[in-house]
Amino acid sequence: MEPDQHKTRKPVQKRGIETKGKIMDAAMRLFSEKGFHSTNTKEIARAAGVATGSFYAYFKDKKSVFLAIYQGISHKPLGDLEGGMADPDGRSDTDMVAALLRALVDEHGFSPDFQREVAAMRYSDPDVEALHNAIHEGLRKEITGMLEQQKERLRVKDLDAAAVVILCACEEVIHTSRIITPRIDRDRLLANLADMIVRFLYK
Repeated sequence: MEPDQHKTRKPVQKRGIETKGKIMDAAMRLFSEKGFHSTNTKEIARAAGVATGSFYAYFKDKKSVFLAIYQGISHKPLGDLEGGMADPDGRSDTDMVAALLRALVDEHGFSPDFQREVAAMRYSDPDVEALHNAIHEGLRKEITGMLEQQKERLRVKDLDAAAVVILCACEEVIHTSRIITPRIDRDRLLANLADMIVRFLYK
């Protein structure tokens, strides 16, 4: 039976959870250092200190571990952020936007090298693109919900479209600050982004 025909298992015991975590950590290092296409499953298993068969016990192939890393390294609900936009009472517009930006920066807090691989894979692999779109849609819904809670303060009326505009602007600036190494440091970029969003959203 070929490795991609194996059924993978979800670990429930501590040892299995640790083994799967080692595989994901090793894969993320290799994908960041060598790129997705230059990495193979044997290298990942060796770097994780496990047998190749152990890799296939938890992952069908290298793309499945790539997707698991991308899905698992961040993407916590923005509403969990203390003092975020989901709780607008008594807080300034600038404070709420700054809280949203901090949450989105945290969402992109993984290795810039791995982030470059994700960006490249989005345009060459439909599974990576589908996962990215699902994550993006989840964030859009969260931001729309946050805007709904303070719509009396807003000048914009189409909250769904406003959420997409905010999310796309934030992603572009955050990616630029983390991947491209811009002439202007990240704090200055985020401060100007926050000012732009405040002027866009609020009366």
